[in-house]
Amino acid sequence: MTRFWIVSRKQLRIGAIVFSAILVAAAFWRYETVRSERAVEAAPQSTRILHMVTGEVKSKLDNGKEIEVYQFIPGTVHAKAGERVELRIRGINGKKHDFEIESMNVKGSIEKDKETVITFTAKEGIHRIVCLTHPDMQHEGPMVGYIVIDSK
Repeated sequence: MTRFWIVSRKQLRIGAIVFSAILVAAAFWRYETVRSERAVEAAPQSTRILHMVTGEVKSKLDNGKEIEVYQFIPGTVHAKAGERVELRIRGINGKKHDFEIESMNVKGSIEKDKETVITFTAKEGIHRIVCLTHPDMQHEGPMVGYIVIDSK
């Protein structure tokens, strides 16, 4: 025995309305998902601001000779990989400090009572900031700082 289903026009209309509502809901859900993903991509990336200053340590040896050594304070700053970083270094001691961030191939100069600003996207690793004016003990150094970038 074979069964037949008989569908009335009213049932066809109701089915078409339900099907259309499902399609509209799915399209709206997809649109909102894509829109929110684009909003996240377009959102301005916040910038991590890191501060350092140039410092000086003076001392007198037993023989009466004065020595001085320059340094970055703090000696180490931290950020996360992928962050937009703004490194601000203010010259406090010393007339001028030419420097290099070795692994980033960035060079610059820090002058007394001025702020030098370097902006970059953080890449994982330990990056040395080396003062080219004070690279070793013969030149009142070494004046070295570190930027430590941790993984996300």
